[in-house]
Amino acid sequence: MSAPGTPHFNIANLVFDNRTAHAASQFDMVDQFGAAFHVVVARVAYTLGDCGADGMASLNALSLPAPLLTEDRHLDGDTQGGTVQESDFAPYKPRCDVIVNGAAHAPQGLAMGQFLVNLRVSAGAKLLIDKTLQVCGERFFRRKSIVKRLLQGCARVATLGLLRPNPWRLSPHEKFVQLPLHYAFACGGQCRLDTRDGKRHESCDSNPLGRGFARHWYLDAQQLTTVPAPRIFYPKQPCTAEQFWQGMAGKDLPPPAGLAPIGRGWLPRRTLAGSIREKEQWDRDEVPMLPEDFDFAYWNCAPADQQCAHLAGLEQFTLTNLCRHDHPAARADRIGNTVLRFALPQQALFLLLADAHDKLLVLRLKIDTVLIDTDAGTVELVWRAIVPADAGQVAARLMHVTEPEQIARVELLEQAQQALAGDAHDE
Repeated sequence: MSAPGTPHFNIANLVFDNRTAHAASQFDMVDQFGAAFHVVVARVAYTLGDCGADGMASLNALSLPAPLLTEDRHLDGDTQGGTVQESDFAPYKPRCDVIVNGAAHAPQGLAMGQFLVNLRVSAGAKLLIDKTLQVCGERFFRRKSIVKRLLQGCARVATLGLLRPNPWRLSPHEKFVQLPLHYAFACGGQCRLDTRDGKRHESCDSNPLGRGFARHWYLDAQQLTTVPAPRIFYPKQPCTAEQFWQGMAGKDLPPPAGLAPIGRGWLPRRTLAGSIREKEQWDRDEVPMLPEDFDFAYWNCAPADQQCAHLAGLEQFTLTNLCRHDHPAARADRIGNTVLRFALPQQALFLLLADAHDKLLVLRLKIDTVLIDTDAGTVELVWRAIVPADAGQVAARLMHVTEPEQIARVELLEQAQQALAGDAHDE
């Protein structure tokens, strides 16, 4: 017998029929208030074709369907190395994630000290995403020479401690041609020390993989005089020697910069998971619920400035200096930057839903994840729709249309449904 207040999950069955050439699946989820939903997810994949006369690369459908990811995929298969893609079986994403996996490439393939990369997404005249990062060559925080530190110490004494000169400096960056856009090269990191007295460990909550995060106790114990500096950052928020020094005392570094997914346990993402309720003993048939303050934005894994409203097709993407200068899908702009442009195909993935009386309903899936791999030359779209389990639907057929006339018919059906729903509401 269940304890009082224990939720019972008796979710109505939905018969799912995938009539498309793409990988798709249906599963159920329950929100924090006990409401149940049917979730349908599908993945459509393309390869980047050659750049056309209009400066746009084509998207060519894969001959075999790209499988849905049932678990997170990590860099080089290392769960501690950063996430490349997250499982497709998120119940709901309030916004669309745009993820870019790959590297920054110097314009014209010429080694240089630093340059900018950019990701832009637009729908017609509306700009949805416009993100610019700066990348630079290898550089280090170096402890100043003993002579300079002695002179600084004298200056501090002379000013009665008012002047606190920084004993660290940032070296000039070296020239480079390409840099993987991994969070290991962004602001962040961790300090770990094993001693006879035990272990001591501190990490950057917003990016434990990065560089530039250090504590006095760690540097002193290791007797370090050189520390790798971040190489990926926002142009207006570089990590300076002053910030590095202040960070040793516990002050925050600039936010990590990247184009890949944010870790599930990193700040600020993990705060969206809500307040976890701890219980010493669970009843045998009691099911743990999501926290009441759980925010479904937790399932959005892209940085906040790479999220936008759900997409439907025809949106344009522009990537600058995010692929090789000789990539067949890209071309150089007037100042030599490598620009890759493409537009999502016009199409519609939709469900034909039927209730017990064979009454049909049309529900379109929306794109909530765009995965761009510039090294592999692929673009993958994850589509999703949710259906309330108590809506009386007993069967769902997934359909895919690409012709304008077919899409127009789907739109007409949607308009008719909305009109009927409005009339019913008025009555």
